[in-house]
Amino acid sequence: MTELTIDNLLSKAKNKFLLVNAAAGRAKQVSEGSLPYIDNFDPTNPVITALREIAADKIRIKVLSGPSKKAQEILSVDDDDAPPSAMERLAKGKKDVAPAPKKKKKAKD
Repeated sequence: MTELTIDNLLSKAKNKFLLVNAAAGRAKQVSEGSLPYIDNFDPTNPVITALREIAADKIRIKVLSGPSKKAQEILSVDDDDAPPSAMERLAKGKKDVAPAPKKKKKAKD
């Protein structure tokens, strides 16, 4: 079994922030019912289980560049039946409205 020390854990991640986020994400998965990747897991504490998995190199921490595409929907642009969005309507042309004349202040005598 790999020793569970902060120095050992920090060698697996670039910084503490990444380590904590990875451990929290994996702990959430374990608490929601995911099976642990190690034999000596703690059934009452998913955080300890996640940290033990990271220390045993069962979980690799890597940084993904760019925004996540997970929650975004891909919309097709070829839909001619769909009404244009508000941004498209505004971009096509501005209303030809003359600006309101500015009121002139009277000079005090």
